[in-house]
Amino acid sequence: MAVALGLLAAPAAHAGGPTSVLIVSPESAQTAARYHSDADYSTLMTLLGQPNQGQKERPPSLDAATHSRQINVTWMAHDMDPWRLDRVFASDDTTTVWIHTAADLSRTYNGYWHRAQSPAELRALLKKLGVMGPVTGTGSTGVAPQEWTPPPVEPEQGQVETATISAGKNASTDSTTTGWWWALPGLTIGAALALLIRPWAAHLPATVTTWRSRDEGPRQELRDVDDREVGDGRDSGA
Repeated sequence: MAVALGLLAAPAAHAGGPTSVLIVSPESAQTAARYHSDADYSTLMTLLGQPNQGQKERPPSLDAATHSRQINVTWMAHDMDPWRLDRVFASDDTTTVWIHTAADLSRTYNGYWHRAQSPAELRALLKKLGVMGPVTGTGSTGVAPQEWTPPPVEPEQGQVETATISAGKNASTDSTTTGWWWALPGLTIGAALALLIRPWAAHLPATVTTWRSRDEGPRQELRDVDDREVGDGRDSGA
């Protein structure tokens, strides 16, 4: 019956749900993994229950237990992104298994505490998966769930667009007011070249200097003078 319910309850991988699950027992240093096509995958999801149900505060009965083994169950989207985290606490009381489920890992690790509806079946499945072995010296205690904290507030779409436009205007203003600084290196280089060329031009060859002086002065007009005009002028002068 649990397997049948699991097949119905497990979200399809192509619909945006998880595709695989990683089960870790820190104290016994044991791990297991299942793919979404495996029957244990669907059964485990059903036994852990639905997310966002239960209480926010840590249950006092869990603190009073003499020993509570923590099993971390991480559901992975596309086999690489954590999608949901179930921390299972199997205490010495075999009739009670507490579960802390955080189902919005992209934003927060806040979650809800709730009891397993079928604690015996859940224990049996975890044992089948090989994560209920004895505590070893190489293992470690699991990281307990944090207290409930306010989730981060995400800006609305209109606020995001306004912030983007403001940032664009600021960038445009900065580029306009500081753009004239880029002209300073060019002016400095031009002035330096002028100072270097001036003494060099003073030592140019005479031919070049003469050509430059002639070229700079006014041009004279050449006219042909008739010999008769010259002779008449001489006769008249006589």
